[in-house]
Amino acid sequence: MTTDLPIDTDEVRFLATTVFQDGFIDATIRGHRPAATTSLERVRMRPVSIGDADIIQFEEFDGANTRVINLDTEAATERIVHLFASGMRTAFIRTTTGDLQVTISRRGKVQQVRHAPSRELSTTQHDRQKQHLIAESSPFLRHVGISTENGTVRPNARDKFRQVQQFVGILDHLVADHDRATPLQIVDLGCGSGVLTLAAHHHLKASGVNVHTIGVDLKGELMARLNNTVEQLGWSTIEFVTGAISQWQPKLGAEPNLVIALHACDTATDDAIAQAIAWKSTHLLVAPCCQHDLQRQIDRSHIPPGFESLVRHGIVRERLGDLLTDTFRADVLAALGWRTDVIEFVDNQHTAKNVMIRASQTGGPDGSARTRALQLAAEWSIQPALIHLLADRLTT
Repeated sequence: MTTDLPIDTDEVRFLATTVFQDGFIDATIRGHRPAATTSLERVRMRPVSIGDADIIQFEEFDGANTRVINLDTEAATERIVHLFASGMRTAFIRTTTGDLQVTISRRGKVQQVRHAPSRELSTTQHDRQKQHLIAESSPFLRHVGISTENGTVRPNARDKFRQVQQFVGILDHLVADHDRATPLQIVDLGCGSGVLTLAAHHHLKASGVNVHTIGVDLKGELMARLNNTVEQLGWSTIEFVTGAISQWQPKLGAEPNLVIALHACDTATDDAIAQAIAWKSTHLLVAPCCQHDLQRQIDRSHIPPGFESLVRHGIVRERLGDLLTDTFRADVLAALGWRTDVIEFVDNQHTAKNVMIRASQTGGPDGSARTRALQLAAEWSIQPALIHLLADRLTT
């Protein structure tokens, strides 16, 4: 049982309530007081819109994994009280009226230092961010059929619009430390309709990033239509090419910093991960789909003792295959020196395929993750596609 540290909870509640009413932009809470009971290293907060509701999104990182939770302002206030009471020490808060540094002293006193608003942020920018990271009236949304000519989202495209917002929010955090003057090379492998490819390019360009984007897919006619779309939009640093994920290669010297593969079918996701590793990319975002390879192997494999009940029913066996596949992917990435999170992409009421693997290259291989992956494969008598693709790297 943990015990909260001393803190003036009423003052923290008043502070949080004031901030949320004062043009809240974002905040980061980090650092520990002596005897802290929390395992969290960093918590990031920002306002987002889901449907018609304005909420506060928390990204809580414990050093290995990130948990994303969405709370209304009342619950968000209580969450902040809990974070400070469990020993977190410092918050950096940005609002449209000013920046604020909050520090909790050893005795639980709330100390505040206020600064002028960050120069690069304006009220107009914040208003747009709070409503939507990408405006409904963005021209590319009209081209892909999400918005009408009047710049409002079509009723039957609301779920896709939410997915766009959630995706660019995740993208923001992934590339937050990228130098905006340095070109950011992106490839979207298996880009399909290209909606999220266009969204990523549009959002990063609007954020001042020098972004160059390539979408790759097997469907040549679709790629031709998307190239026509970007020509009409006047975008010169994005193109779509026809090719297979396992075969496409970038030009020498233009290897991608960020590899994206959203809903690439079955082992095509593994191909994308293997390519990112081979290109020494910095970041990776994959949302796996149609994970049949291990499901087929489980049907024929030796089931470890104690797990027989998990393969008796088809739907449970299918979900088990999904979980094992993504577990292998996360552990293999960690084994090869990537900081990896498995997070929720969008709420599962909007899509059943709502898991995303988010990874960034650290260069520090994790031997325990390698051991876990290889032992798990041996115990289930299966050969995950990613372990097969990267066998040379995992055995050296």
